[in-house]
Amino acid sequence: MNRIRVPKPVSAGVFLTYECSSECKHCMYACSPRWRADWISEQDLGIVLSQLSDKILPSPLGPERVGVNYGLHFTGGEPFLNFDLLLKAVEMAHELGIPSTFVETNCFWCIDDGSTKERLVQLKDSGLDGVLISVNPFILEQVPFERTERAIRASREIFKTNLMVYQETF
Repeated sequence: MNRIRVPKPVSAGVFLTYECSSECKHCMYACSPRWRADWISEQDLGIVLSQLSDKILPSPLGPERVGVNYGLHFTGGEPFLNFDLLLKAVEMAHELGIPSTFVETNCFWCIDDGSTKERLVQLKDSGLDGVLISVNPFILEQVPFERTERAIRASREIFKTNLMVYQETF
């Protein structure tokens, strides 16, 4: 019997949930508000992160820098639906020394400047290196563009060059 050897991972995305505040037509995981709030447990999160901790490679620009195909990102669904778990995930990854960590978000939660900055600073202080903001026409159907703009402004201020806007053309 021939066996396929799976190469060791060099980057990873960890789904915290499939629940999302949006229901984008292009979502390859069919995330939506209709998923029940079935979040990864802290115990399972710890197992996954400890198994990845010695495999994840940093961005070529350094372990505190981020890139779409480097490091570790927290995703879903929408990770900010359970901010406490997201914060715990960041802390765990930081304690394990996992490089180039970032979170992906649709910005639904960015309702005002103060709370947006407060959450981003809290994440950065806990070890998060950057943010990936999803921007596309489908998200605009459910997330006011002002929230996306607010998240971009705050993330640029807090994370500097460790802000990725996907797709910036939108």
